[in-house]
Amino acid sequence: MKPLVLLIALAATLHAELLATFNTSRGNVVVALRCDVAPQAVANFITLAQGTRAWVDSSTGKIRKEPYYNGTTIHRTSNSGSFKFAQAGSPKGDGSDGPGYTFKDEFSPAMLHVPYVLSMANAGPNTNGSQFFFTGSLSQASFDFVHSIFGLVSDPPSRSVVDAMITAVPGSTTIHSISFQRTDAAAVAFDEHAQQLPEVFQPRGQLAVTRGASATWNFQPFVSSGDVLNVFRSQTMAANDWQELASQHTGIGSALLFPVTTSAVLDDATAAKAFYHLSVARHPGSVAPSHLSNRTLLLELNGDLIQYEFNPAGSGGLATLIPAGGNNFMFSFKTQDITSGGHHITVILENIGLVDPYRYFLVKIGCDSATVTQINGRHTIQLYNIFGWYPFRAGQALISR
Repeated sequence: MKPLVLLIALAATLHAELLATFNTSRGNVVVALRCDVAPQAVANFITLAQGTRAWVDSSTGKIRKEPYYNGTTIHRTSNSGSFKFAQAGSPKGDGSDGPGYTFKDEFSPAMLHVPYVLSMANAGPNTNGSQFFFTGSLSQASFDFVHSIFGLVSDPPSRSVVDAMITAVPGSTTIHSISFQRTDAAAVAFDEHAQQLPEVFQPRGQLAVTRGASATWNFQPFVSSGDVLNVFRSQTMAANDWQELASQHTGIGSALLFPVTTSAVLDDATAAKAFYHLSVARHPGSVAPSHLSNRTLLLELNGDLIQYEFNPAGSGGLATLIPAGGNNFMFSFKTQDITSGGHHITVILENIGLVDPYRYFLVKIGCDSATVTQINGRHTIQLYNIFGWYPFRAGQALISR
């Protein structure tokens, strides 16, 4: 009996029992949260669910601090022979929103998308926010090292509820509340407020308006590394009249190496009147650049390489396709759109001279680490056709100056 007792004791130390119970309109789902392998994802989930973390209301831009998931629905499901999952965590109910910040991926070789796991939904590398999904009765190997697993659904009654969510019409399952239970010392010791997650706050400062030219927010104090400004505007202050204007990444890397941001232009001030809700999300350890001006972007594609050399304006430049075998091919490119977050940057590139479907690349880059001269990370590339963007390649990425 002693070896068996020892085995049980060892198993208990490997992962703490931190349990989340989803109370839904189809029954309860009990999840063992894996704070040992995905501490940020678990901490983010707990604090949003309990309302102890500030977040941005995606309908109005207001900062709120109350339970995030109560009343939300399972807004997306798949019950095919290849994919079985149920996705939630969108207050709007359409999957287009999040809490106003993002955080990095957390992967482990021991955590794969086998049946009945809880995992983070995302919009590319290092873009985790509030949305999550349950896998159903199938393994989903294509999700491995793309989405961060942070919980396991083990008991048969809970799995039956997950199955019911998956087979139901999207939007017909409501999450009423989420409660937590810590059943051992390790779970009790886990501090969800000490995991270096982003913090949302209202920036102090003054609004300066030049009619027909600009509405500018002057920060006091200044903002710097890892800060992302969220701007919402309304002309009537009606609940359904708020529109998100922009998300502006205002710093990169160490504040000692890059200047702080003193002001941000909100809009052109051409409207008769306007009201704004502003928030800043501060991302600890951010290394994502706010632009690609005068930078080189190197993308790995199954052994081949593409190197983009951006001009001083960041509006385009020259690119080189470097195949694993064969001759290099040079072509020009234009930057169509670029957005930056705490730990990621997204850019649409028009490859001049390349034919469809390679004319346009939607490149999403997760920025994992950095030195003074380069940023290391991972990318996904999507191609475009008449039906929209679809996956093409994924690999390593390097941004250098």
